[in-house]
Amino acid sequence: MTTPSLSPEVDARAREFEALVLSRLLSAGQKVVADAIGLSESTVSRWKEGDIERWCKVLALLGIQLVPQTAVVVNASYLHSVETLAELGLKAEKKRPGPIGWD
Repeated sequence: MTTPSLSPEVDARAREFEALVLSRLLSAGQKVVADAIGLSESTVSRWKEGDIERWCKVLALLGIQLVPQTAVVVNASYLHSVETLAELGLKAEKKRPGPIGWD
């Protein structure tokens, strides 16, 4: 039996997701999360032994992005359009003549 592996990019994204989930779980508190979803605190604690890692790999493999609630997510074509407009604006600004002085 061969051990399946993720591409380096997907694996890196999964590790980022896992770090984010663990960080948020730490800041919210296992008990708060457990109480909110009707599980025991020990069940939530056991997630850290591999369940969170596995689910983060699934999300990364499926191409689902996990980001903090404060993040603004746009699609790649929109971002490319904004970058193009910014580049054109900067080029135009560099070509603009300086102020006319009255000496």
